[in-house]
Amino acid sequence: MKGAHMGVLALGVFIAVTVIVNVVLKRRISEALVLALIACSLVGGADALDLLSAAVVDGFQSDVTFAGMAFVFMGVIVSATGLIERLIHILNSMFGRVRGGSAYVSTLGSAAIGLVAGSTAGNTATVGSVTIPWMKENGWSSNRAATLVAGNSGLGVALPPNSTMFILLAMPAAAGISAGDVYVALAIGGAYCVLYRMILVFTWARADGIPVANREGMATLGQALREGWRSLLIFLGIAIPVALTFGPLFEFLSRPELVGKDSMGSISIIVWVPILISAIALIEGRKRIFAPDSKFKVILNRELPQFATVGVSLFAALSASNIMEALGVGPQLSDFLGSLDMPKAAIVAIVCVMAVVVATPLSSTATAAAVGAPAVMALTSVGIDPVIAVVTVLLCTSTEGSSPPVGAPIYLAAGFAETNPTKMFMPLLGYFVLPMIVIAWLVGMGWLPIPIS
Repeated sequence: MKGAHMGVLALGVFIAVTVIVNVVLKRRISEALVLALIACSLVGGADALDLLSAAVVDGFQSDVTFAGMAFVFMGVIVSATGLIERLIHILNSMFGRVRGGSAYVSTLGSAAIGLVAGSTAGNTATVGSVTIPWMKENGWSSNRAATLVAGNSGLGVALPPNSTMFILLAMPAAAGISAGDVYVALAIGGAYCVLYRMILVFTWARADGIPVANREGMATLGQALREGWRSLLIFLGIAIPVALTFGPLFEFLSRPELVGKDSMGSISIIVWVPILISAIALIEGRKRIFAPDSKFKVILNRELPQFATVGVSLFAALSASNIMEALGVGPQLSDFLGSLDMPKAAIVAIVCVMAVVVATPLSSTATAAAVGAPAVMALTSVGIDPVIAVVTVLLCTSTEGSSPPVGAPIYLAAGFAETNPTKMFMPLLGYFVLPMIVIAWLVGMGWLPIPIS
């Protein structure tokens, strides 16, 4: 079934069909991926039907599709209950009094949303609508405010969980990798990205001469905590599953005389995080849900189409990945990179740049489906741990929202700020896209340490 370059050809066909249907013909990404899946199978020639049917069966059996939709539901619940607004209120009480405080809050708000929802456009819409007008009132230019919010949108992919992570975990290239290990490792890798952005805000605030915000009417930290401390419980939905699947508590409970390693190992972090966070958000926001002026049902109905889009996209992407794997794309690309006789640093750089370039016209989800498996295999072929390889690829694909000229967050943020989006292109490349390549490269090389079990 494997030809000399059939896997690479299938990869090229998949990327080409996805780009043409999604970018050129302006059809939904789910439609583009389904058509790309069919086109990808046709590369197998006489084996096309067998390849497609086997891939479809595997796609339906994958629990990653369920997990992806569960996280979409979680994001809708968190948004509809207003929990994020209360978190931002607390952040404002902490950072609102420092120079450029609104930009710090905007960055941390994007990170908070990134921990519960992976959509770059959704991240921009939620944070931008609140913080861009606020930043402009505090002295930030329209261009700076929009650039920051669009650049921060990538935190939805650089931080767990997100559908891109699920796609990579479901690929044969990631076989044997623990979801819990990837979750924790990506959280650490994402933390480096957040730290970089905080340093960037610090630099911008002084370079632009941003004054200290007016403290009049600003809530104290104590007041903000009294009003919204329950919103912080959302982090228990992350901390509890992580503690039960990774670290000292996991090791303690894995003892034979207690729960046992097999039972503890059956706990799925990607299943329990959305369940717990959704439950916490529903309990914490129950008064808002049942209030007479509640918009909960309106928001839920508005977001329902996402479930179909995410489900179909994940299914198609995973199925196509299985076809490309059956046709030998991983070994073929690994052999090609190996034949270049290049040092590890160069291979990592090539993979990082490749992922960023592909993520420019495509979403991070489509990028992972198109080049995720060969990218991970290429990195592991030069001795990089598979968990670190997955995190490196995810950090690169997180540039999808800030990569001009097609990143949707660019135009959303420009609309909120009432600025020309083309003025944001070079700043986004210089301050967000290129630095993300550097951070991903440093992680892949092991120079930005990420502990793994």
